[in-house]
Amino acid sequence: MKVWLNAFRSVICAFVGVQSEKNRRHDFEEGRFSVFVVAGIYLTFLFLISVYGLVQLVMMYVQS
Repeated sequence: MKVWLNAFRSVICAFVGVQSEKNRRHDFEEGRFSVFVVAGIYLTFLFLISVYGLVQLVMMYVQS
């Protein structure tokens, strides 16, 4: 479970652009590739759904 939480934290930091060089090296040396791929796909999907929902919300207010 801790591996997954660390992977999600690292992927979120990488998405935002605040991943430190030390953490990035640690991820590449110690982390499992498959965990980061799954975390990245999941967070990308979550981001896209959030943007879609926000656009739908704004369109609902604009059209009325």
